[in-house]
Formats: sequence, C-alpha cells, structure tokens
Amino acid sequence: MKIPKALFPFFIFIAILSILVIFVVKWEYLLGKETGAKSNSNNVIDDLELENSPSSEVINMNDIGNIHKNLTVCDTHCDTVDRILKGINLGIRTDQGHIDIPRMQEGGVDIQVFACCIGRPKKEYPESYAKLTTKMINALKSEFQKHPDKIAIALTPDDIKNSIDSGKISAILAIEGGRAIENNLDKLREFYDSGVRLMTLVWNSNDWADSSQEKPKHNGLTNFGKEVVREMNRLGMIVDVSHASDKTVLDTLEVSNAPIIASHSCVKAICDHPRNLNDDLIKAIAKSEGVICVNFYSVFLDQEFKDKKNLYSKNKASSEENSISSRQKPPSISKVIDHIDHLVKVGGIDCVGLGSDYDGMNPPPEGLEDISKMPRITEELLKKGYSLDEVGKIMGGNFLRVFNRVCGKKDIPIL
Repeated sequence: MKIPKALFPFFIFIAILSILVIFVVKWEYLLGKETGAKSNSNNVIDDLELENSPSSEVINMNDIGNIHKNLTVCDTHCDTVDRILKGINLGIRTDQGHIDIPRMQEGGVDIQVFACCIGRPKKEYPESYAKLTTKMINALKSEFQKHPDKIAIALTPDDIKNSIDSGKISAILAIEGGRAIENNLDKLREFYDSGVRLMTLVWNSNDWADSSQEKPKHNGLTNFGKEVVREMNRLGMIVDVSHASDKTVLDTLEVSNAPIIASHSCVKAICDHPRNLNDDLIKAIAKSEGVICVNFYSVFLDQEFKDKKNLYSKNKASSEENSISSRQKPPSISKVIDHIDHLVKVGGIDCVGLGSDYDGMNPPPEGLEDISKMPRITEELLKKGYSLDEVGKIMGGNFLRVFNRVCGKKDIPIL
C-alpha cells in the first residue's frame, strides 16, 4: 500500500514533534537529577538513611521536632497526683518533679495516664483505700478543669481523637493497686463510672493477688481475683500487671479475654529486679496482643546502678537510701533503648510502649530528666534504624491499639 504524497508533510510533522517531546522529557529528567544531587549534597550529614526500614526512608535528623510532633505519643504511667494533692499547679512549668502541662507540651505528649497509687497505708491520708482513691480522682479532675483548653479526661478513643484534633492532652485516669476496690466489685464499677479506664491489679499483695516483691500468699490470682479481671474485661477497663508476681501475670493472661498491659515495667534479662519481666512473660503478653511499657527508673534499667544502690542502702534508713540514690550517677537514655530493643527482639514490635513512672521514682536516666525530653527517645530510635512506623508504635501506637480495643471499637491513626 502506497502512502499518498499529500500525507508526507503530516508524517514528518509527527516525527519532529515526537523527537521534541522525547528531548524535553529527557532534559527535565536530567535537570531533576542534577537538582536532587545538589539538594542531597547539602544534607549529607543531616539526613540519615534507615537501612533497616522496610521503605528505606530518609529522615532529616535536624527535623526531629516535627517528626516527633506528628507521632501519637503516650506515657502510660505517672504518679503526679501526689504532687497535685500537695498543692502544685499543673499549668505552671517548674523545675520540681517530672511533669506539668508545659513540660508535657514541650515533650509532645498526646496521652498521659495518671495513676492513683494505692499501696501501703499513708499516714497523711487516714481514709479507707476507696475513699483515698476517690480523693485522688477528684483532685485530678479538679486540676484538669482549671486548664480546659490544654488537657481533658479521655474515656473513649473518640475522646482521644477529639483532644488530639483540638491540641489538648488526653488524660486517662488509672488506679495503681487493687486494694482500692476493697474486695468489692461494686466499687470497681463505681470507679469505672467515675472515669477510671485502667487498673494495676497489685502494688503490694492484696487479698486476691500476689505482687512481685513479696512472698506469694495466693499462688497468683484467687477466684475473686479472676472475677476482678473478668469484670474489668466486661466494663472495658484495661488490666495492668506491673508489680504483679509471675504467677499472677500468667493467671491474668489465662483469664482475660482482652489484651493486657504492663504499664511501667522493664526487662529482667538486662536488669535482674523482681519488678522486671522475664522473657517467657514478655512472649506471653506479646502473644495476647498486649503491651509492655518501659519504666524509666534507673534501678529497673541498669544492673550496675541497682547493685550499687543495694550495696549502699544496706542497713540504711529509707530517707538516707533515697539520698544515696540521688548522688549516684544514673545510666544514660541508651539503657531505655536497650530495654526497647530486647522487647522488640523477644516479643516483636507490637508489644512495646513507654511508661515513665515519672513523679513516682528518682532518678530517671540522663537524657530523660523529665517529660519534656520525650523527643529524645524518638531521635534515638531513629538513629538505631527503626522505621517511622515502628517508632510510632513504640511511642504510643501500640498502647492506643489496646485502648481502642478495650475501651472502644474505633481505630485512631497512629501517625
């Protein structure tokens, strides 16, 4: 078939146009490569390529503040209520204690769990355990109400989402020590109705559960203790096994139909303390889709620090013991990362969180002197090669997953 001569100019035009398009595309590609090369050459030191990241992300380590800000950051344990009962204003930044609203904001904290610790009877609070717990809950509520534009109690996942959207900190009310319910499930229900969404089963042993630092009385959970766990599941209250004996943890896992957490515990393989969890317990909690939140207390983090403290404090009074602890040089933030690494290795990335124990211990490690230093953990995790998704899970996403499942049904984005 012959092509009419009249169409020759048309085909020549198409050929020339095609050549021009190819030339332009190639030029833009080369120009883009040159521009990109210049951009990268200015940030060789600033940018860290995460070789262990599945997506080979490139992170600008000078932008940690914004990276951290875009995460959902949660601290699952603090004892700040004791300072509130003594009259501090949570809205004023001070150099006392570890937590206040300005320092939480500086630390990029979105969710803070406030524990009402019911351990040994306290001479300054002669009330019953239940009344003392109620006093603590009311003190927290009263303090939060003074700062309604900055902090709000969260009962559900929707509450957390609404607070994050409006720039507020979500406060979750917790009880530390099952003595608070005074062996009465009705009191447990009353505390749920008052806003409590998490309870640590034991601080020291009670009438229905053994703790980790006392001789066992019940071989774990009693039948009533198992009823407590079941009722917490039914209500939608997170079960916390920090302070619990190994057998209490195992009994809880057997009974609970929801994920559990250890809100402020460390790894026994790194620091051999009764409060820390062995690898078998880590695996069991991880298998239940639960979360273990690393405590920042130097005695739980570092074997050398713990051993020196025990040596110095032998036969010493408690006040002198605390003074000696304060003079010892604490470990660095790297110890917290070591515990995180071990949890990830043994239980997987989905079982790790952060539970500082701020305002309930001293000293914290160097680099984590108070809640404002939380971005340091994000920075250290990224330097170690964790991906942004993995860092998001550790910094708060894993706990948020458990909160969503236990206290509500809707998922909230981690990043």
